[in-house]
Amino acid sequence: MKRLCSAGIALAFSLVAASGAFAQLSGSFTFGGSTTVAPFVYAAIEQFQKDNTGVKISYEGTGSGAGLTSLAAGQYSLAGSSAELSADQLKTLVPTTVALDGLTPVVNKSVKLSNISKANLAAIFTGKITNWKELGGADSKIVVVNRDESSGTYKAFWEIVCQKDYGKAIAYTKDAIVAKENGEVAAKVASTPGSIGYVGMAFAEEVIKAGGRSLMVDGVKDTIANVVAKKWPISRSLYLVTKGAPVAGSVEKAFIDFILSAKGQAIVKSTDFIPLPKN
Repeated sequence: MKRLCSAGIALAFSLVAASGAFAQLSGSFTFGGSTTVAPFVYAAIEQFQKDNTGVKISYEGTGSGAGLTSLAAGQYSLAGSSAELSADQLKTLVPTTVALDGLTPVVNKSVKLSNISKANLAAIFTGKITNWKELGGADSKIVVVNRDESSGTYKAFWEIVCQKDYGKAIAYTKDAIVAKENGEVAAKVASTPGSIGYVGMAFAEEVIKAGGRSLMVDGVKDTIANVVAKKWPISRSLYLVTKGAPVAGSVEKAFIDFILSAKGQAIVKSTDFIPLPKN
């Protein structure tokens, strides 16, 4: 009888241990980086902490570039990035795709334009086209609203739109209003006549609510379906990045796995980003 009881207890212990009930996560952690991923990361952190009461996580929206630098220096243990990592960064940093996003060009309500070619979009942001009359609009100056250089969105837009057409020798125009985050771009475009900017697709609604509009690109609308189908020409992946491969049993690995779970992807969707396609 004692042997049977002992065996039963041992079996119960092994089953509970296998279920992870004894694998309690704990500690305080600082993550940071991309402001684009911040909305769904904040929401995910809130739920993750409810599920893991011993864990305290803060996320600092410093921009993708600054976040990856801090990760490499050991100041963060997890970084968010809305831009592709460079070959040098990939030598030590490991990105995990956790969501999809589209970048949307947006214009002030004074701009009577609904569609733009990708080539003309690149020409505007490199300073080759400076007046709306060159695109069939009014004779008025184009006011460019751009992100700051530490932004992953800044880098992504350059790589997808400008660099592929014009190469590395051409730079963004210096004649631009600089904004720190998507929300600031949306606010400046909404309030500045003749302006154009770009935001993560989830933020385009802020401009539209203020009377502005999002632009089609080469006749394609910025929809989730078009991003997933790879029809929208300004699309990107969003990442959580670790220094080295995520370590099994770590909070960082558990948090990445949570974002990739059905519950985590539902949070991605609820914050107007695009969940990863199901295999």
